[in-house]
Amino acid sequence: MPSRLTRAAVAAGLATVLLSGGGTTLAGWNDAEQRDLAAVSAGELSVEPLAAATVVLRPGTTQPLPAGTALVPGDVVRVTSTVRVAASGDLLTGRLALDTTALRGLGGATVIVTTPLPGAGPHRWTVTPEHDGARTTAVVELTVPAGLPQHTTLDAGALRWTLTQEMP
Repeated sequence: MPSRLTRAAVAAGLATVLLSGGGTTLAGWNDAEQRDLAAVSAGELSVEPLAAATVVLRPGTTQPLPAGTALVPGDVVRVTSTVRVAASGDLLTGRLALDTTALRGLGGATVIVTTPLPGAGPHRWTVTPEHDGARTTAVVELTVPAGLPQHTTLDAGALRWTLTQEMP
């Protein structure tokens, strides 16, 4: 018959095995998985000026006159501005706008815009990545008023293009 000391040693060993979870470790309760980093990039939305010109159209003449020509009542100041839009990125939408409020000192403005962009209100157009590289031209004609005093210097102001991202 085994001695008391031997039985105690076997019982202690058996208790250690049973209390340790059947020989397993805590690793079975934890798990980890490594993921590669994903690249995140921003899109692009910009408007680039391509051409601008100002000429004077005088009734009775066949050719436009330079912008520095002395104005007389009835002359038409024609301001032409062409821009190109850049638009790239997933789900990107922007709004191109033409601001003519800085035009002053002359009679009412006639605005004609040529663009492949879809309209989004007066002097506003929608821009998406499919419109990348699209050109838009605005021609604004301002008539010199009849009551203009001699030797008056007029600053016709400027056209302003803005391209703003719209949040989805």
